[in-house]
Amino acid sequence: PSPGHRANHGAKQAHAPLGEGQGRGDALPFPEFCLMAVPGKVAAFHLPPLPTIGEIIKLFRLKAQKQLSQNFLLDLQLTDKIVRQAGKLKNAYVCEVGPGPGGITRSILSAGVEQLLLIEKDTRFIPGLQMLSEAAPGKVCVVHGDILTYKMEKAFPKHLKKNWEDEPPDIHIIGNLPFSVSTPLIIKWLENISKKDGPFIYGRTQMTLTFQKEVAERLTANPGSKQRSRLSIMSQHLCTVENCFVIPGQAFVPKPEVDVAVVHFTPLVQPKIQQPFELVEKVVRSVFQFRRKYCFRGIQTLFPESGRLKRTEQLMMTANVDPTLRPFQLSMSQFRSLCNTYRKMCDEDPGLFVYNYREDLRQKKKMRNVLRSSEQPEQTEEENEL
Repeated sequence: PSPGHRANHGAKQAHAPLGEGQGRGDALPFPEFCLMAVPGKVAAFHLPPLPTIGEIIKLFRLKAQKQLSQNFLLDLQLTDKIVRQAGKLKNAYVCEVGPGPGGITRSILSAGVEQLLLIEKDTRFIPGLQMLSEAAPGKVCVVHGDILTYKMEKAFPKHLKKNWEDEPPDIHIIGNLPFSVSTPLIIKWLENISKKDGPFIYGRTQMTLTFQKEVAERLTANPGSKQRSRLSIMSQHLCTVENCFVIPGQAFVPKPEVDVAVVHFTPLVQPKIQQPFELVEKVVRSVFQFRRKYCFRGIQTLFPESGRLKRTEQLMMTANVDPTLRPFQLSMSQFRSLCNTYRKMCDEDPGLFVYNYREDLRQKKKMRNVLRSSEQPEQTEEENEL
């Protein structure tokens, strides 16, 4: 059948819930635009012979778009290696983010998963993914959507939910992320972990994701490392973060200018800093605002100009943090102490938390520009007289 016929065939099945007739508890409540092949019982699942990923790219005339920072991974040995980092996937439920032409998708299916949800923003890839869906009847759901806005709270059966203190649920998120999306997406998911919502409403859902090598190094950097950053603190205070292995850039098509690393995240039972996500993020962002200066310079930005020096000294003394340490030298326990102390100061002064240093700077700059523009005509008249 033509690609269009495949897509239409899948659309007709959109009303049939994934897992229907298989007697495995709640069916997946996928939206109606989910493209899925007819369910079927398979004793020992193996993908039938299919075109190679390279042939799929040619067949559907797919081309990586530079503005979307897309890079295809064609080597199935490497995609198998990525999927192995997720752990045991036999009978698991998996969400793959940005499957593209479907290289990692094939490796996930070959691992014997129970159900696979594919979320792809680029419509050009949908027909090729639907071909995979038809090759694995009842196992694959293809969703055309943006992972940054997609609601994952109802993506999986309710019976998979586990208490936060228990072992992680049999749910995994896997993805070869475009570089432009990777950082905002992991920050969003870290906030979801902190609030136990989104994909983490089911428990401590594990993630196996690709990042630029430098971003992966920041995610896993220890105190004292020059790579230590806001990402290091925000991820490590909420998760066990493992930099699994590096994939050289030449393994991708087109070849990116950087290497790529695979990172595995397992949410912690107890966060290392037990404060609201917004408060931790504000303190950490402020500290790293001037990463080459002493840490007290960044901490000053937590406070309005009036009384700034006095309050900064109070915070650092109470938290018992050396003000002459550089931001990348601070340990997790020192960040915890800074956050806890700042929280007490905010409780004593409820207006403190809403203070925004950057917005304050913008307002001051705006006022200066207004004053300059009002003075400009007079200067011009003087120049004309001269």
